[in-house]
Amino acid sequence: MAKLYSGARIQALRRAHGITQSALAEQLNLSTSYLNQLENDRRPLTATVLMRLTTTFDVEASFFSPDRNAAAATELSEALAMSGGPTLSTEELVDLVNRFPQIARHLVHPATTESDRRTAYDHVRDYFAAHRNHIDPLDRLGEDLAATLGQPGLRVTRLAHLLDTDFNITVRFRSPGIEERRHFDPETRQIHLRHDLTEAQQCFQLAEELAPLLHPDLFTSLTADHPDLPTVKSVEIARTGLAQYFAGAVVMPYEQFLGFARETRYDIELISARFGVSFEAACHRLSTLQRRGKEGVPFFFVRSDRAGNISKRQSAATFHFSRTNGTCPLWALHRAFERRGHITRQVARMPDGRTYLWMATSISGRTHGFGHPSAEFAIGLGCDIAEAPKLVYSQGLNLDPASAAEIGPGCRLCPRENCVQRAFPPTGRESLR
Repeated sequence: MAKLYSGARIQALRRAHGITQSALAEQLNLSTSYLNQLENDRRPLTATVLMRLTTTFDVEASFFSPDRNAAAATELSEALAMSGGPTLSTEELVDLVNRFPQIARHLVHPATTESDRRTAYDHVRDYFAAHRNHIDPLDRLGEDLAATLGQPGLRVTRLAHLLDTDFNITVRFRSPGIEERRHFDPETRQIHLRHDLTEAQQCFQLAEELAPLLHPDLFTSLTADHPDLPTVKSVEIARTGLAQYFAGAVVMPYEQFLGFARETRYDIELISARFGVSFEAACHRLSTLQRRGKEGVPFFFVRSDRAGNISKRQSAATFHFSRTNGTCPLWALHRAFERRGHITRQVARMPDGRTYLWMATSISGRTHGFGHPSAEFAIGLGCDIAEAPKLVYSQGLNLDPASAAEIGPGCRLCPRENCVQRAFPPTGRESLR
């Protein structure tokens, strides 16, 4: 097992709580010199000290993971490159983010003008990322509700009955003339469900409507005065995301879903069929399975259009793609459009040496009839190469990082000078060599 050095995280946590080094050493039953060596990465973090730290500060062990701020380090690298700042190594970037998080955030998001400010969606994405895309209390409540609803065929009727009896809301099924999947009319207190929804989609839509009605206090505690949700709009979007999270837990209850996923070695098509959900919905749920003590594979989930615009990204792990400068054309996600109906696999290595297994496929949106094109997307699910043997998609692949396809975070940030697909020189360079 690799040695864990987490001095920057320990130091930042100690300073955030206003505790001196000697006082913390006493709480941890360590000598001050030993703690000083830990904070300066001269000694690795032992399991015993790790447990003492998690108890003292009431944080999860993953807080001290060297990967925790890897995504923030990637953002910082991008911000420095775009502003003509210095080029730092991955280790230097991670250390800066760990030791000086507020400075790092300011460098990435200076917000000097209205146009510089981050959008509400940016804040919400960071909110879920901080939770590793797992909201445990909502997940458990959704699972509890699923147990009372029973099997498909009964649950939609029971959800409609619950809405009617407890909240005086009537459900109108197969409503004509509505484009959205669900429409709530507050005057008539009626929910209209679009005519072409499957049973699982109906269940999801009703559970989403029910979530804040059943658990108003929890929704308030999860979003009110949260530092990652500084605006009214970000709170509003986060509440919608939380309601959808709850609905996903009702349709795909945690332990049942994780058990079947492990049984099938995370075969997404079999999972989709078992729970009556789309390929995209199954992938999204797979990226949330981080219940303490019962964790699934930590996936990252993305959705992209043909132009490379990523409209969804959810992650229980680190993610290293640019937010503003496009994606790598060598990434398996883009090849998915060429093989409609098939799952494309790729072992890919990033410039920092991290290697991943990717699975991707293309999907089409709802049809609107002849002469009206449907939206097309590529869905990608990835995990660290160390997790790959747990997946059916690793069969027959060479998982050796030395043989992996070399991809990057988009041409503007990618240091691979000899890439045959390079479209632009790296930021700070005037021309291609």
